[in-house]
Amino acid sequence: MSRSCRKSRVTAAFVVGCLVVSSCSSSGESIDSGPGTGPASTDDVPDGSGDDGSGDAGSLLDWSPCDDGTGGMVSLECATLVVPRDHGDPAGATLDIAVARVVASGADEERIGSLVFNPGGPGGSGIESLPFIALTMSPDLRDRFDLVSFDPRGVGASTALECDLAFDDTVTLLEEGDDAGWQELLESGEADLADCSDDTTELADVVGTNNAARDLDVLRAALGDDGLSYVGYSYGTRLGATYAELFPANVRALVLDGAVKPTSDLAELNIEQGEGFDRALENFAAACDADEDCLLREIGPTLEVLAGLEAEIAEEGSFPTSDPDRVLTPGELSLGVAAALYSVDSWPFLAQALYLAEVQQDGSLLQTLGDSLLGRDVDGTYDNSQVANGFINCADDPSRPTADEQRELAAEAAERSAYFSEFLRADTGCIGIPAATDPLVLGPATDAPPIVVVGTTGDPATPYGWAVELADFLDTGVLYTVDGEGHTAYGSIACASEVLDAYLIDLTVPEEGASCSADATVDYFEPVGESEVEQALAFFDCLRDEGVEIPEVTTSDVLADPTLETVLGDLDLGDPAFLGALEGCSALLPEL
Repeated sequence: MSRSCRKSRVTAAFVVGCLVVSSCSSSGESIDSGPGTGPASTDDVPDGSGDDGSGDAGSLLDWSPCDDGTGGMVSLECATLVVPRDHGDPAGATLDIAVARVVASGADEERIGSLVFNPGGPGGSGIESLPFIALTMSPDLRDRFDLVSFDPRGVGASTALECDLAFDDTVTLLEEGDDAGWQELLESGEADLADCSDDTTELADVVGTNNAARDLDVLRAALGDDGLSYVGYSYGTRLGATYAELFPANVRALVLDGAVKPTSDLAELNIEQGEGFDRALENFAAACDADEDCLLREIGPTLEVLAGLEAEIAEEGSFPTSDPDRVLTPGELSLGVAAALYSVDSWPFLAQALYLAEVQQDGSLLQTLGDSLLGRDVDGTYDNSQVANGFINCADDPSRPTADEQRELAAEAAERSAYFSEFLRADTGCIGIPAATDPLVLGPATDAPPIVVVGTTGDPATPYGWAVELADFLDTGVLYTVDGEGHTAYGSIACASEVLDAYLIDLTVPEEGASCSADATVDYFEPVGESEVEQALAFFDCLRDEGVEIPEVTTSDVLADPTLETVLGDLDLGDPAFLGALEGCSALLPEL
């Protein structure tokens, strides 16, 4: 469940706003072109000297416009960085690393350099996440930095790990003592590995975090920066901490947000992560039960509703969805709940999803929530994030328990979780994957400048205690505490932005023990019809009533494709009929 998803923070109402503006001021066309090429090895990259402040000064990357995935809301440029497959043999075989940037919006003389992001995972695509991250950053930060991200080796548009797998109906729950079920999991895992390409089997040996950190240093130099400025979310904190240990002299500023515990032991992480999701679920339930606008108030205490649904779907086998070719399985129900706990922005959707499942036995919204963790696209295909997640984690972890030992470890994690025990009990770890040849480098990064470690008290995926541990582990680690809910804080919890912006821009380090609190007045569950998504859906209904030919848009559509590009991509913004309907319907968005 260790994936940081950042697309959902772009709301449908924001997309509608851009739609309205586009219809009045431009053709609405989006940019779509291919990537360029970059340097071949560390020997080819500059040392960063001679940077005169312009966006391309000192850079050896060949940038060209590319599709930003947001329908034109962000202007994205792409390039390809070529790195050694084996950094110990820089003249040998190479891998392609896909890179993207949003160019600084301020004056050239005010530009500091590049700020590199990793969205988490492992397996998360920086290319896909960057436009959405950019929309959450402050104008000051966007003025001063080119915002840059990349797909790490093995991921997405880079030289990727490829296995012919589909994840629909494959999320498994395992009851205690189910020997036959465990054996089926082992056989299924063996069959899945057999569906991976020969190139993937070879690549799996070199996709660990150490090599990703070495690639990151090649990228830093290729961007023309003397020191790395970096924001890592979730797994990105592991990558950042490893970078600091391997290249302490090349660090300018690192924000490690949603810290992963400094260990390579996957079993240890799973045990403690389950407890984090338990706490987050209880926090969601308490907030819902106390708010008269939460839908679940109509049908009973939240945790009782969830327990009843889990019993019902276990007996029924599945719930129907709006897609006649798909059903919601018991495992997908648990996954959907977990996915919604990553952000308080998703709490209303979780309440709605549980309500629909309870009242109508409709699993559509729960399935869509779970799809976000599995990397399912709107066309029914899956990205390689789950495949990459497994191989990268196992490349980092030197331990290889036997099947019986792994079952005991999974059982221990299950015993520690009140709500996700059957999910955790089904974890087969790294069984079948060859032993790590370059296991994770862990160290205090002794000579690095101050590194800011951010921990959110209600984080489900990376519990707050992990941030405390990582800050203590790093010799120059500085803990910044955010009292709030959700996975990671920078760009999503407003109180953190000013302090972290000051650190990244001016190198102003937070004081020891510094903290902030999320806005306690935020209404997680708005009255029916008043949420941004509901306003946007009413707007689309109005357009359709006025004769505009667009398909019906649902909450699931918004969650599956926050930009709604697949739904609205063929809309003619210059059509007089559309413009007339727009004038009449825009009043439905009072905060536009």
